Amino acid sequence: MESIQHIITELTPLLQQYGYYILALAIAVEGMGIPAPGQSLLVVASLLAASGKMSLPAVLMVGWSASFIGNSIGYFIGRQFGHVVTRKQWIKPKTLTKLHGFIDRYGMLGLIISRFVEGIKQFMCIGCGIAAMPAKLFFTGNFLAVTVWLLVFGVAPAYLRDEVAPILAFYHKYQTQCWIVAAVIVIAIVWLVYRRFQRSRVVIEE
Repeated sequence: MESIQHIITELTPLLQQYGYYILALAIAVEGMGIPAPGQSLLVVASLLAASGKMSLPAVLMVGWSASFIGNSIGYFIGRQFGHVVTRKQWIKPKTLTKLHGFIDRYGMLGLIISRFVEGIKQFMCIGCGIAAMPAKLFFTGNFLAVTVWLLVFGVAPAYLRDEVAPILAFYHKYQTQCWIVAAVIVIAIVWLVYRRFQRSRVVIEE
């Protein structure tokens, strides 16, 4: 794994030269299935904002908008041109099989989880389109996924800049365990909200 200092050294000149434009472009095309250092640029931009070299609200606004729009374009590419993507094998059959399995198993929650899984996150939105996930379900999941992703890689680095390296090292070492815990927490929260909603509806009907 590349050290955070190496990533900062490599990407800071890009942000200094092209600013928010390169941040928006890299994040957006990443959502369309095109390899780009969008997430790494977001982390570096957040760290630069913490030192006063960029504006954190602007970084977050650009990051959220670019990610949501890029993911949405990826979804529509999958919906409209999925047959071309599969025929041309722009996504490897093995990756496509994994995507379908992931979507079938996790549904909307898979959008959130996929943001943190390398090899799937780049093609997840196109995969949702190819799998004909309902638009309402996709956009709801996309909204939640982008928000959670931005909190982790956009907000957290700015406020935990001294702890970023050990946190990333821990995450990469125990990635599976981290997501099992996160999935359990999310499922528990969703279940509690659902139960409360059901109780409220019963009270209203009575």
